[in-house]
Formats: sequence, structure tokens, C-alpha cells
Amino acid sequence: MVDHLVSCPCIVLRERIRFELISACMRVLLFLLTGILLIASVSLDVRLRYFNAEYSGAAMVVTWEAEAEPGVRTYELHRKTEQSEQFQLLVELQAHGANTPYTVRDEQVYKSPMAMVDYRLEAVLTNGLRQRVAERKVNYTPTAIPRSWGSIKAMFQD
Repeated sequence: MVDHLVSCPCIVLRERIRFELISACMRVLLFLLTGILLIASVSLDVRLRYFNAEYSGAAMVVTWEAEAEPGVRTYELHRKTEQSEQFQLLVELQAHGANTPYTVRDEQVYKSPMAMVDYRLEAVLTNGLRQRVAERKVNYTPTAIPRSWGSIKAMFQD
């Protein structure tokens, strides 16, 4: 019985030291991860000068220009219509530098009658992360848009 009482404080002390070491390691790891995330979010922040979506002729024209695009590999433009519940990838463009406009003509949007189109722009960064950069809803009336013979034929093609 005496042996048990003598060894008990050593076990408690050993467990306490172990707990303190694990806690210290976890605090250091949390500090490092927070720093890494903060650096990644600050240094890879895409800023747009503008993001527009408007109809022109027989197509929706989406334009944007980046004021800063550090670490951007590509841009993905997604579209959602009233018929679809999720955004669909419309086009992927290689980044070509800040202060240079990007233009995408969406000629497929007029194949079916709808009144609302959502466009979402995402930047795919060189580290594999994605950043949602902009989103724009466009309300239009298809009957008010002048149509060419080619756009009328395109409405009936699959």
C-alpha cells in the first residue's frame, strides 16, 4: 500500500507534463496555421475595377477588368438561368494581367425564353484555391432583343 502512494505523485506529474507539452504544441500549430491563412488571404486578393453583364445584339456580353490579380491562374465564368438550379461553367480564361479587360460573349443564353440570368466570376489561384470575385444578375426580355436569322435557328438546335 505504501508503494502505491509513493508512485502516484510521479504518475500525476508525468501526465501533467505531457498535457502541458501537447497544449503548447497545439497552440504553436494553431498560431502557424492562422498566420499561413492570413498571409494567403491578404496576398492573393483579387480586386476588380468593374464587372458588367449586358445584352448586345444577339448575345449577353460579360466584361470585367482586374485592378489587382496576384496569383490568378484562370478565371471561370459561370451562368445560372431560371431553368437551372445551379451555376454551370460557361468559359475558363487564362489570366493575362491586371488593367486589361476581359470580354465573354454568351450567345447560348437566347436559345430559350427566360427573364433572369446570373453570372458568377471565380478566380482559380496558382495555389489551387478559388476566390469568388463577382456576381451579377441580369433581367432581360427576349422578345425585345433583335434577332438575326442565325440566332433564330440557334434557338431550335440542340
